[in-house]
Amino acid sequence: MNKNLLKLGFVALCFMFCSNANAQLSDILKNAAGTAVSKATGNSTVGDVASDLLGNLLGTSKVSEKSLVGTWAYSQPGVAFESENVLTSLGSSVVSSKVETTMKNGLTKVGFTSGKVVMTLKEDKTGTVALNGKSVDINWDVEGTNLKLTFPLINQGVTMNAKLSGNELQLAMKSDKLLTLLNAITQKAGTVNSQLSTLNTLTKNVKGMYMGLKFTKK
Repeated sequence: MNKNLLKLGFVALCFMFCSNANAQLSDILKNAAGTAVSKATGNSTVGDVASDLLGNLLGTSKVSEKSLVGTWAYSQPGVAFESENVLTSLGSSVVSSKVETTMKNGLTKVGFTSGKVVMTLKEDKTGTVALNGKSVDINWDVEGTNLKLTFPLINQGVTMNAKLSGNELQLAMKSDKLLTLLNAITQKAGTVNSQLSTLNTLTKNVKGMYMGLKFTKK
């Protein structure tokens, strides 16, 4: 049998069991996954398969302030994970697709669409976030792998993991922090909460899942 087909079949079976089986069966499947996938694919490591399943990971490299200075346009939502340990997170891909769909729908309803949100970070640690032509003033700072945005008008701040890949910047945070960030930018707390209130429910059983907002440098 073609090794790639066998790999895909096994992963599909994992998803089915992780979604529907009880905890005991799910744990057994997860523990067996590494060995079975390695044998089925021959030249694929567990880490390779995990990366495919889990998608984006949190940034682990320190981000320089100089690299963040500039104008960034929002492109799309995403989901990030702390670890690529597929043995404990086989069901995460199923959940992440639901989270991304929920995020995209909710973000669109509060005005977050590709190219319509622009974040400008200046060298003096000030900046703006513009949504449909309306700007909100911000201060910003870098702390290791994190970017902190502070909104002076409402005296609130949000710290996010920052992952820089070329001209793409991914900002990842827990769902409650995403709501705080969107509330500060849109100044429509009630609308944001109603559109994205299901995120906490979707993510509470997936340890190490973060919400991500991706930006492209202009």
